[in-house]
Amino acid sequence: MGKFKFKALSVCGEFNISNIAKYYNINKKIKWEEPLIINKSKEQAIYLYYFGSAVFVNHNDDEIKEFLETIRSIEGSLKKVNKEINYNCVEEYRLVTHEEEEMDLTYDDLFIKDIEGYHLDITALVLAKSVALETIEKRIDVIFDEVEKVTELLKKGKINIKETEAATIIGHILSLKNNTISYIMLLDKPDVAWKNEDAKILFDDLADLFELNDRYESLNAKFDALLNTTEVFSNLSHSKKATELELIVILLIFIEVLFAFKDPLINLINLFTK
Repeated sequence: MGKFKFKALSVCGEFNISNIAKYYNINKKIKWEEPLIINKSKEQAIYLYYFGSAVFVNHNDDEIKEFLETIRSIEGSLKKVNKEINYNCVEEYRLVTHEEEEMDLTYDDLFIKDIEGYHLDITALVLAKSVALETIEKRIDVIFDEVEKVTELLKKGKINIKETEAATIIGHILSLKNNTISYIMLLDKPDVAWKNEDAKILFDDLADLFELNDRYESLNAKFDALLNTTEVFSNLSHSKKATELELIVILLIFIEVLFAFKDPLINLINLFTK
């Protein structure tokens, strides 16, 4: 019985695929949506995706650590990555051969009669997208916590968020939404899925299993909710600042009036005090 064990990690925000390919003497031009595949054989493979996910096929933890150390030495963005494999965003899965003609999909295993190359490629792709998506989910939860703190203060009638702070939060949200989500191309099918019906079915089934579409929609809803809330913060902060400026202007006008009538007032006061 053949078996392929997958372990997917969200390693960083972005791999410099060109540098890594050069280090491993891989001269093939790699398209934006394609992974860099290293040491692919009948037993093992490593898939690296531009959006920072790495998928290891039939590698133990020591081998994964050694590989990440090598990548860290040539990839500046990985210098801050922990040396131990204790990432919060990890997915594991297995491809296993069986005698039945029909493919059998479970939460832990995919049983299939004959394993072909596209089975490995598609499984790695879905796992890579899943861990990348989980990373975004955790980052957006952190922003939700920050926004919740401001919301609690608003309930008490306190507006202490500055326009620059609101703009910073909005910038983080837009960065995640416009760059990261589109960057990992969550809903895009691989090329083989457009040419091979079995590959398309496999991709769709695995995407459903890991709830890629549902999680994508949920994230979009969270993005919209956060943007709406932070825009309210920004508007309130702007109104508060405008009110303060108006008060300053009124105070300055009052002071100017006082100075304009200073002498007549002094003469009037002297007249009545004589």
